[in-house]
Formats: sequence, C-alpha cells, structure tokens
Amino acid sequence: MDNKAIISIGSNTNRTENIQKVIEILQANYPRSRFSTPEITDPIDLPEGAKAFLNLVAMVPTNLDKEEFVSQLKSIEEDLGRDDDDEEEGIIPIDLDLIKWNEDVLKPRDFIRPYMVSGLEEIDEF
Repeated sequence: MDNKAIISIGSNTNRTENIQKVIEILQANYPRSRFSTPEITDPIDLPEGAKAFLNLVAMVPTNLDKEEFVSQLKSIEEDLGRDDDDEEEGIIPIDLDLIKWNEDVLKPRDFIRPYMVSGLEEIDEF
C-alpha cells in the first residue's frame, strides 16, 4: 500500500535549476508525483540579507516507510549541495521538508504557509 507524502521544496540559490533537478529526481523515482507551480517567497528564519526562495509543494506516493523516505530526501539535498555551514549564511541550494505523511501533519506551521495552501489546492490535496 502506498504512503502519501506531502513535501515542501525550496531553493534560494540557483533556484530554477535546483528546483528542476529535484522535480526530475522525484518524477524518476515516483512517477505518480504531482507538483504545484513554484512561487517566490521571502526567507523565513534565515540571516538578514538571505535571498528570496522559489517554493512549491509536491505530493509523492511511496512504498517506503517514513524514515526511509526522509533519508532519501536528505540524500537528495546533499547531492544538490546542501551544507549546514552555508545555511548559517542564508544559502540554501535545496530544502526538502516532509510536511504531511498520510493523514499526519508533521509541521503544522509550515502546512498553513500561503504557498503551501495554494500549492495543495492546486494539486488537489488540501
């Protein structure tokens, strides 16, 4: 039985290129995934001067369990250059967050952000 993951995808460094790479990776591994239209958003909880983000929402059906899926997301982040040291400077090449797993909302604050709400409505998941 498939699990249903709702993830937020964001980038503020080489935004379009990194977002496209993530979409391609997820589509290759999970062909039934659905993606919202990317939106430009202001950075949250980053140092002053951090660049704006390109954010979108994805619904990803998976046979993996939650821990395996999160591990895979972290591997994708690392492959695309995510580095904790860069985050301190507000540089985020890619950010993949599991927001909802099946019916469990894991990050309620993120779940109600405007780009999440509009993205979830767009992919019929709200």
